[in-house]
Amino acid sequence: MPEFNYTTRSSDGHLEQGMLEANDRRQALQVLNRRGLQPVSLEVIIPKVNNNWSRLKDKLLWLKNSTQNSSGDSNLGKRGGRSREKVGLQLLKRLMELHSSGLPIGDSIKILSKRLLQTEQRTLAQAMWRELSEGSTLAGALARQPKYFSNSVSYVVEAGEATGNLTPILKKVIDYLEEKQAIRQKMLTSMAYPGFICTVAIGVVILFLTVLLPQIENMLARLGSEMTWSARVLIDGSSLLMSYGPFLILCIIIAAISLRQWRFTKGGLTKTDRWFLRLPLIGAIIRYSDLFQSGNLISTLLESGINTTETLRLTERTVHNYELRSRFKTARHQVNEGLSIAQAFRRNQFMPDIALDILAVGEDTGNLSESMHEVTKSFREELSKRLLRLTNIVSSGALIFAFLLVALIAIGIVTSVFQVSQTLSM
Repeated sequence: MPEFNYTTRSSDGHLEQGMLEANDRRQALQVLNRRGLQPVSLEVIIPKVNNNWSRLKDKLLWLKNSTQNSSGDSNLGKRGGRSREKVGLQLLKRLMELHSSGLPIGDSIKILSKRLLQTEQRTLAQAMWRELSEGSTLAGALARQPKYFSNSVSYVVEAGEATGNLTPILKKVIDYLEEKQAIRQKMLTSMAYPGFICTVAIGVVILFLTVLLPQIENMLARLGSEMTWSARVLIDGSSLLMSYGPFLILCIIIAAISLRQWRFTKGGLTKTDRWFLRLPLIGAIIRYSDLFQSGNLISTLLESGINTTETLRLTERTVHNYELRSRFKTARHQVNEGLSIAQAFRRNQFMPDIALDILAVGEDTGNLSESMHEVTKSFREELSKRLLRLTNIVSSGALIFAFLLVALIAIGIVTSVFQVSQTLSM
């Protein structure tokens, strides 16, 4: 019979470890539940291979049951990462609505697994309900769905279950995920309009250079008129574009692919992320985006009762820029060695000085989570300002470029036509 190593939480909150025998994971969880123990982790010990036939049968039985228990989750996680996170967020919101009304977590999940209309949400709820029905905690059920919920979410929920404050903890988790989704959507929306303007401008330019100008050149040639210098420049530019444009596009594609492949290496990732931080305006957007997400998570984890060491370890994974992540990692080690968070961040230039001054006051007064929350709000405001500025600059630049080019084309056409009219009148 397979053996399982388990870690449980007693009624007084202490962790207990042990080992038991059961036919499968479901039976092991049921045994722990009957003992009044709250499972935190449960891992199977695969039996050693020997000549005992009964041992072989037990191993085969365990493999069969494990396959059956995991087959229900095979249709989960087929969408992109961001879409899956959104599905998980929506499920948590529905769960909090039911739980805050007085329903236990298990009953809430059971109802959601039957009543949700969105297919992927319902399938996710069903998978979580199977975990809960086998004796798992909500944190454990969330941890079993890593494509929908990050480790930080399950750790926060586990802290809420341990302290008996699950409802406010769920609210904090949902607020954090909504803030994360909102800032991501804001960044995409901010770049949509400039992208549209640039696309239209490029399309107009290509249309003039490749279609209209050659026709005008042919018309002027038939009339026996010479092209003005402005029209000649545009015609020559059109010819170059038609001749070397495909080659230029191919070179750009190859360069982009090469840069992407280089970024898969540690050296390439380090250098490119360092370059991105130095870019005008874009570098500030990247910096404040990471500062906002990391600060928001630190505040949420600290308010949930998770200690500083674990909070920083979990937050490190949310810093996307490798240069900033390296600074954060160094600061985290320094905090473990005894420095305060404000001192460590200041040494590694992870946050602006004014934000670190606020954090230092929060650490001195014992209100670090509240100070981090206020600092995070300022990061979001600064990020919004930078995104708006980038949108205005790119949009205005694209419009000015298109206007100047169209004006140059118009001047060339008008002057050429005027010259033709003078020639015909003579």
